[in-house]
Amino acid sequence: MSVVGKYALGVAAVSAVAAFTVVNAGSAAAAESGVAIAEAPGYTAVSRDGGFQAAAGDLYGALALSSKEAVVASAVNYGSWAAASQAALAECGVWDCQIVVEFRNACGAVAQGADYRFGWAWDHTLAAAERSAVDVLGISAPPFPDPGSASPRAASVILSACTANV
Repeated sequence: MSVVGKYALGVAAVSAVAAFTVVNAGSAAAAESGVAIAEAPGYTAVSRDGGFQAAAGDLYGALALSSKEAVVASAVNYGSWAAASQAALAECGVWDCQIVVEFRNACGAVAQGADYRFGWAWDHTLAAAERSAVDVLGISAPPFPDPGSASPRAASVILSACTANV
């Protein structure tokens, strides 16, 4: 599969970012569900584990994003694309949520650049999915005026998740 086909290469621009709270599932919950929630200040990150056990079958996952309400959600370990996508949208729970990544027997990640754009990707390992989501955005600087540093920097992972069979 080509690089362009492999990564969702979604990049969405937003003009402002609201204040968020990060919900951390904790290390025990993350290990059980396959969901890793990045400590990204200003975001509500939530996840849902479908609990589907597929000994010889496929497990599906999806990531949903609301750029206006600053919520990112994941749903992993479902028996179909549709079930994973519906669960991610339900977990996101706000009016403008959109599915940005769907994956099967893999991992997905969403990142945000300093310029408030979002990027997402999937891959067969968590590290590769996170790296790809960051790489798709490249280096960016916050828009002027920025009360912090205006130095260009890499994006940060907001949420990443894997199916249990990865």
